[in-house]
Amino acid sequence: MIRFRTALLASAILAGAPAFAQPAPVDLVFLHGTVLTPTGTAQALAISGGTIVATGTDAEIAAMAPASARTVDLAGRTVMPGLYDMHVHTYFAGRDKLSCRFPQGADARTIVAAVKACAAKAKPGEWITGGSWVGAAFKPGEQNKRLLDAVAPDNPIMLNDESLHSVWVNSKVLAIAGITRATKDVPGGVIDRDAKGEPTGVLREVAARDIEQFMPKATTEQQMRAIKVATDEMLSYGIVGFTDAAVRREMIGGLSAYAKSGGLKQYARGCIVWGPNNGNSEDLIPERQAWSGGRLQLDCVKMFLDGVPLEGRTAVMLAPYEHRGGPHDDQGPGGGRGLKLIPEDKLFPAVTAFDRQGIQVKFHAAGDGSVREAVEAIAAARKVNGDAGPQHEVGHNTFIDLADVTRGHELHFTWELSPYIWWPTPITSVDIAKAVGPERMKRLWPMKDVLESGANVVTGSDWPVVPSVNPWLAFETLVTRQVPGATGDPINAGQRITREQAMAVFTRNGAAEMGRLDKGGTLEPGKLADLIVLDRNPLTVPVGQIHDTKVLATYIAGEQVYAAP
Repeated sequence: MIRFRTALLASAILAGAPAFAQPAPVDLVFLHGTVLTPTGTAQALAISGGTIVATGTDAEIAAMAPASARTVDLAGRTVMPGLYDMHVHTYFAGRDKLSCRFPQGADARTIVAAVKACAAKAKPGEWITGGSWVGAAFKPGEQNKRLLDAVAPDNPIMLNDESLHSVWVNSKVLAIAGITRATKDVPGGVIDRDAKGEPTGVLREVAARDIEQFMPKATTEQQMRAIKVATDEMLSYGIVGFTDAAVRREMIGGLSAYAKSGGLKQYARGCIVWGPNNGNSEDLIPERQAWSGGRLQLDCVKMFLDGVPLEGRTAVMLAPYEHRGGPHDDQGPGGGRGLKLIPEDKLFPAVTAFDRQGIQVKFHAAGDGSVREAVEAIAAARKVNGDAGPQHEVGHNTFIDLADVTRGHELHFTWELSPYIWWPTPITSVDIAKAVGPERMKRLWPMKDVLESGANVVTGSDWPVVPSVNPWLAFETLVTRQVPGATGDPINAGQRITREQAMAVFTRNGAAEMGRLDKGGTLEPGKLADLIVLDRNPLTVPVGQIHDTKVLATYIAGEQVYAAP
């Protein structure tokens, strides 16, 4: 049955008379496929001026199209709503793709070889940057800086880890930054040291970010180039909307200019970093409307409450980390419970103030302790301001205590989880597992629990923390909790969700979080034609084949913004 744009057409449809929502003619139709709609499937859909006018059978939709309309023959392929990635770092992802590259998870020897090749092409004194390394590549207390010194003594080298919370640098960078054995850890930062107290070349959290002040600044044109590289790649995977989860002064010019030029095709929300580790970025908050433009809206602030539950043990946990054993038998910073970055006496008033101004707060909260802190901060804001404030977002949620699961629904906030790294990688199977122990691994990313709580739940890749922004890897692993291909032992099989739930998380829920569910997130009359054409139906193919899904075309508001080669 054909579905038209508005319910006002019902009487005309029932009477058998043709009816249209508006006089503008249909200018684009998709025929002979499977269209995934909120009520099931259709064969075809019609678009007028970038808006979906109707879905229905091939015959019904073909009859609506004038001779001037463009017709796309789907040839049995699938059309579904475009996807949303609610946690990316566009500038850093593009910059990484243009920098010194080596495979994620590479061992130290492979990384050093890649740096040596990059150094051979660099001028003396030129900075070499890249990523991303994993903690499993090194031994605790090892003098990692010397590995880089041996292949590039004349170039400052800074390599991001897989989480973007730590960097590995050589002796030249330490000298530029004035970091010696006598240097004390800055608040919210850690300088890794060997048994004699000498810096090893690994810097964490605020100490890592502080290095960037010594690096040459990218021009606006260089920033725009990196952002184009990243956003084009997202379009190729069917991503029509995203949140840039940490907008900083070093890239705001390029992001704003690219959006205002019309180059940015996706709907984008930017979260300006506030608090420690912000690099003077919070000064941008009062200027956020001036920097917004095109499809970019800077109506969000980002707060880093903790680090990550990897080998550095900087995520804040309710219970202490596992003992390491051996000569480094400590449990990490914060008395073994992680590194709290914002004290409550500053956090709660700030969240309440932003809530009152209608500014969304996106929290980085990886450990269950920092998740609790984020929840309590939102509760404090709701108590003062009422429940009508923004839909704040607690991000990452690597671990959530059972007592906090239902509070997303109660306090009207969104959970954002990162299902892109569930399959065995050094991040999960080595670094996180060693840090928290087997019992807490049973609570890793409790997706089913938060979905069933009634809260809004979205997903974020955290790209380039993960090597690929490919959402189909995450779509499949949400359903299987296994290695892509649906093989191997599952991680927390009890937290598996259905394909239909996974699709909603990536489409409808993302649109809802960005405040545009009335305009997108589903394929139905009256909404913008934000859609993707796929080589398969992810709701019906064998589950182990979902991750191989190929996007053949991406449309935003009816404009084709990507076509597969």
